[in-house]
Amino acid sequence: MKKKILWSLLGLLLIGGLAAYLLTRPEPPDTRYTGAYALEDQSFVFIAPNGGKELRYRTLSGESGVLRPIGNHQFEGGKGWSERAPRFNTFSFEMDADGHPQALRWERQGAAAIRAPRVKLVEQIVTFKSGDLTLRGKLVRPFASTPYPAVVIVHGSEDFSAVDRYFEPYLYAASGFASLAFDKRGTGGSDGEYTQNFGVLASDVVAAVQWLRDQPGIDGARIHLAGFSQGGWIAPLAAAKDGNIRSVLIGFGPMVPVIDEDRWGYVYALRQKGFGDDAIANADRLAAVLSDIMDRGQDRWSDLGQMLDESRGQPWFEAVKGSDSAVGVVTGMKAPLWMMRAYAWWQLRPRDGQPFIDRLYDPVPTAQVLKSPSFWIFGGADSSMPTEWTIDKLRQLQKEGRPVDYMVYPDADHGILRFEQDANGRRRVLGYEPDYFKVQIDWLKRNSAKQ
Repeated sequence: MKKKILWSLLGLLLIGGLAAYLLTRPEPPDTRYTGAYALEDQSFVFIAPNGGKELRYRTLSGESGVLRPIGNHQFEGGKGWSERAPRFNTFSFEMDADGHPQALRWERQGAAAIRAPRVKLVEQIVTFKSGDLTLRGKLVRPFASTPYPAVVIVHGSEDFSAVDRYFEPYLYAASGFASLAFDKRGTGGSDGEYTQNFGVLASDVVAAVQWLRDQPGIDGARIHLAGFSQGGWIAPLAAAKDGNIRSVLIGFGPMVPVIDEDRWGYVYALRQKGFGDDAIANADRLAAVLSDIMDRGQDRWSDLGQMLDESRGQPWFEAVKGSDSAVGVVTGMKAPLWMMRAYAWWQLRPRDGQPFIDRLYDPVPTAQVLKSPSFWIFGGADSSMPTEWTIDKLRQLQKEGRPVDYMVYPDADHGILRFEQDANGRRRVLGYEPDYFKVQIDWLKRNSAKQ
């Protein structure tokens, strides 16, 4: 009788889980309008899905906003990064007989309408092999038979399709580069299971580079890597494995182990709320137990439960809730400890015999043997990545004669995003730093000069 009850409960849980998935799974992105559109001042506006039927526009000057559909190839959005109302922007797309966009018309409240033709670029959905897996990519390049320098975009930690969502291939292609984005394994149209194992993901990047070198119209000696956020760990590792990468461009990526990047999340939150070294030390003790569980496989769940019970209600404990860190997740969870344990097992279990993530991986030894020049772009107010700790490592590499350079936007957050912050520390994103995209292009062009 007990077995029947148990199986009935399991069946109900499975049915409920399936129903929840079907009701909450994300809507496929609308990719019809994706591309670069030429403005009269010889700059561009880039269109890519924001998710589902929504779009996001970006300009070379850093302006960006969400656009929601209102029918007949028309979209509208508010003023700013995430505002959907009141209406400030209206985008109307001119479609050809085959349903492809030929131009957009951009109307801003109180300003004359702008017409921007779609930039004619060669676009290919491609596949390539990485070991036994088939990965899906998108290659975008200018029209011409001249071999172009190329950029391979290294995925961050996101679990969505880069092919469907990334705008960067159009940023680079409109600026004279071929550009390849691909769905990391286990996402979009690529085989395999999602992972954050840097070595595995770097091998996929190398496979992408090797495939790209053999394509017509590509200058195989001038292939760059562009990695953002988590891609800052993966791109240098891939460049070192390949051995023939022209340069490595890193946006808001770390030169410290994951465990230190994770620590920064709660250190930053505590600093912002006026806490000092004693509060950080308390959070460090909790993080050390979590690290023993997550990184060393130790059974310290009872220790964790005791520490959580003893710390709840203390000011530092409340301050780290929701911070971009494992400590922030654990302190903010209302689920019982056994559910945390099950969730941790599910998230961190090995994929294809490989660890899900190596949080103790130190990127410095890779950078010490990397011959390709690298350029690192940071936000000085990054709440999730330790800019100051990473720059310390880069300065040491410079002293050792390694070809690394960096720049910092002092007031930018992760993503090189400008923001406003209210009295409670909540940030409202305004857009990208105005010359952030230009800085990328200038670096890539300088390092593409034929030698």
